[in-house]
Amino acid sequence: MGVALYLIILSVKLFSLFVISTVVYFRKEITSMTGMMIAMTIGMSVGLTIGVIFRILFSDSFFIATILGILVGMIAGFLAGIPLSVIAVLDGILSGLMGGMMGAMLGEMITIEYHDAMIKIMFFIFLSMILILLRMIHQEVNHKVNFIRSLFTIFVVFGFFFIVFELFDAIFIYPDAIKNE
Repeated sequence: MGVALYLIILSVKLFSLFVISTVVYFRKEITSMTGMMIAMTIGMSVGLTIGVIFRILFSDSFFIATILGILVGMIAGFLAGIPLSVIAVLDGILSGLMGGMMGAMLGEMITIEYHDAMIKIMFFIFLSMILILLRMIHQEVNHKVNFIRSLFTIFVVFGFFFIVFELFDAIFIYPDAIKNE
């Protein structure tokens, strides 16, 4: 495992906790439908990203990777929905379950030479969903969004992670014997 994988896992955790803490802070101002969308987005995007990572890490056990991906997705969806409503909790749990399962299946289907590319793609999709979600929460609470500022923030965040990924070595480091098979 490379340093970039630790950065990805840490980023997924921190961004998810940031969105969840934002939801807790504004829970009185967020409508039920928006709360359901938040819980569903967090559960699904965390489940997909972590499910793929776990499947690649636990390449010898599809069952363990699937269960761990499902659990992480369900917990993330639960935590995002609990400050809002029971419907949001159910939506988050079920979306996390499906995301973790689908992430593990995606990790099973890709070949070794595409592991790094797939993790990067899934992380940038996760990052996109989180930034869109934060914008939606901001619109719900303030009823206005500064388009230039939010566009600049998105550009800076994506640029930062893109540069960091290019500076580090491969995400998954395999012995040469495995790569040549």
